[in-house]
Amino acid sequence: MQAAYWSFNAALPSYITAYMLSCGMNASTLGYLLAVYLFCALGGSLFWGRWIDIHHASRCFFLFGNVFACALGILLFIFVRQPVILFIAYPLFGFMSGPIATTLDAWVIASFPERGDAVSRSRSFATLGYAFVMLLMGQLIVKIGYQAMPVAALAFMAVNFITALFQPEAPFTEDGGGASRPDPKELLSSRLYLLLAASVFFTGMCIAPINNLKVLLFENVGGNVSYLGWDNFIGCLIQIPFLMFAGKLRFIRAEKRLLAGSMAAMFYALFVLAAKSPGMIIAGTMMNNISFGLLFPTMREMTERFVHPRLRNTAHSMIDVAYGSFSGMIASSFSGRVLESSGSASMCMICVCMELIAIAIAFFLIFSCTMRKPQRLWGKFKMNF
Repeated sequence: MQAAYWSFNAALPSYITAYMLSCGMNASTLGYLLAVYLFCALGGSLFWGRWIDIHHASRCFFLFGNVFACALGILLFIFVRQPVILFIAYPLFGFMSGPIATTLDAWVIASFPERGDAVSRSRSFATLGYAFVMLLMGQLIVKIGYQAMPVAALAFMAVNFITALFQPEAPFTEDGGGASRPDPKELLSSRLYLLLAASVFFTGMCIAPINNLKVLLFENVGGNVSYLGWDNFIGCLIQIPFLMFAGKLRFIRAEKRLLAGSMAAMFYALFVLAAKSPGMIIAGTMMNNISFGLLFPTMREMTERFVHPRLRNTAHSMIDVAYGSFSGMIASSFSGRVLESSGSASMCMICVCMELIAIAIAFFLIFSCTMRKPQRLWGKFKMNF
């Protein structure tokens, strides 16, 4: 399911911005559109995450959300030159697709409580599928055009949907809460959880502008859309070992892994800042994938430690929103205009400043966890998680 879903993402959503630019959209308009898209992804993640926690319906939402998102993706491709449809369908696509990956991760965590590395291992298959499909689609688009996107997207989504039909619902276990429903506001009472969210938010602010406008950055140094495929392929191959062997890295404190992931993201921005060729951007992407390979299992582990089990989907959704949707929404609103008016160097310097804040918060989190235990620690944290 992870491999099929992320292969669908590689086939259509990951190239849809490049397709929009090829149809004449400028960077500023794309930035505003991405900001609205990410705002709706933010709202969708919080809304659907809470709905799933209340109704215990990971499987139901996953099936419905995938079908709806796939239909919207095809609609986007067909009507990309129709501004009204584009500005309605793309935000709706974000509202439905934003929470799908988080839902699947939480589904894995709940289904394999005895295997703390299950979610990172399953994500490694997602990364593998994403890497090969990104590479393949980049070559196909150069050779036969963007019409390859919807065909491949439908094929992968069919595999994803059929596989999900045969999977059981994520198990639900009462954890001393009886029939009461934990209030999402309880998340705000965990100081360490808020520090985690703040750190990944500023890391997201660093990487989002580069990721969203990478096709333009490649063009600025003599590359084209095919380099986007190689960029993702090579980067994902670097990421896979970190996800596969995340359990082996747990001898390092989670807070220190958070700091290491933040520093790797800093090198991403610095490589792109100094880039004079496509190879330098690809080297930066490798650092970004090392960053994600460290941050992803760390975010999931720390969230599971700091929140009530019955708020699992909501809590993971809020962290993903901080890392992706919210930070990306803010970054997208200004990155396109900065790139057009001041160039890629100015945009990358802003990214560096954002990551410096993330690193400072990670240091503070290490200090906080060293000096005191969490005041709100829901459930017993298993050592093998």
